[in-house]
Amino acid sequence: MRVACFFFPRFVVQVEARDNASLQGKPVIVGGHPYERKPVYDASQEALAYGVRRGMPLREAYTICPQGVFLPLDEGKYTDAFTAVLALLADCSPVVEAGYRELHSRTSQGAPGSGVSPAGHSAFVDLRYECSDSFGELRFVEEIRQLIETRLQLHPLVSVAPNKFVAWAASRVAGPGNVTVIAGGGEKDFLKDQPVCFLPASVRTLERFELLGIHRMGQLAGLSPAAVSLEFGNEGQHLWELSNGIDRSRLVSWSQVPTLKEQVNFEPPAETLHQLLASGDTLLTGLSRQLKERWQCCLRLTISMHFTNDHIAQRVFHFKEATSSRETMLRHLKQYLDSARYTTPVSEMRLTLTDFCPESGRQALISSGFSDGPRKHRERLASAISRLRQRYGKGVVGKVLAKPNSALPEDSFSFTEFDL
Repeated sequence: MRVACFFFPRFVVQVEARDNASLQGKPVIVGGHPYERKPVYDASQEALAYGVRRGMPLREAYTICPQGVFLPLDEGKYTDAFTAVLALLADCSPVVEAGYRELHSRTSQGAPGSGVSPAGHSAFVDLRYECSDSFGELRFVEEIRQLIETRLQLHPLVSVAPNKFVAWAASRVAGPGNVTVIAGGGEKDFLKDQPVCFLPASVRTLERFELLGIHRMGQLAGLSPAAVSLEFGNEGQHLWELSNGIDRSRLVSWSQVPTLKEQVNFEPPAETLHQLLASGDTLLTGLSRQLKERWQCCLRLTISMHFTNDHIAQRVFHFKEATSSRETMLRHLKQYLDSARYTTPVSEMRLTLTDFCPESGRQALISSGFSDGPRKHRERLASAISRLRQRYGKGVVGKVLAKPNSALPEDSFSFTEFDL
């Protein structure tokens, strides 16, 4: 298997700079405002030069870099941007994986002197479906890199290797604008000089590596597997294999989570609850119509509010029962807005529906049965049958006729056409 890895260092900063050209070349610090009790989520190369590090308090970052541009965290925007990357890759290859999130969280700080930058986002592409030789795979990967830069204005570091881990490690040291290629059989030789913090090791294991003087993967690979397993258990055995370039894992194909979104930009910004509710009603009317056109319901509504002071508020509602009703969703929106009582004008409101499921009816227990019960129950049943027949055909609903004198259980009933 040959794998390409597209690694986006400081992905969050890339997205912010792409959307605001004035941020280019400035010390950008993402996570919130300096006075907030929050950590730095990501920082530009210029901010890193001042000593800003991912995870440090924003107040501390302001102390060492007061000229920095502090931006609030917008996870929805970053998720959408990375989804666009994965969707583009999926158009180019049938097997694409959003990769190594856990590695980012463990090694985002890097090791002292390792030169590891804050964590980015990475994605893998299985090349065996597209390329038959090394020249073809290099040309294919280079074309994808250019597509990403042209269409999405994002800049990945790209590598090609025989397996996922080696490809990921190679992407971390790749140069901008080039594709780093690790040939088959050269995995161990490439990894020997790379820092052990590249390994998906626990913090405790990395600390023990430091105490034992194990700083490079070649040092770990040179130990006997029995000794490593004895000292570090199953985790150590896995890390020893990775440091030797052995990675048996396969790509887990990514599939896009379907969403429905509607948003409104207020000009001038909305200042009253009435404005927000009126616009929310319009958005939910459109979303409800789309759900019904798809014969679907949803279980989750996400409300995102963008304010004129660059703050963002987000609230997620999980419905107890799947719904496509505008009235139900509007009730939740009204409750949220009533309780929030915003004092800052709203510049944008975005509503997102996820967790879709097919439309489903509710079961009801009526002593006399639907067909013989009150008129309202017969009307509900007639409406349900009409919708089922419209979607699935006339024969989808039948009536069960019992045969009390049948000797065989499977012959104790039969179906006939049902009509109110």
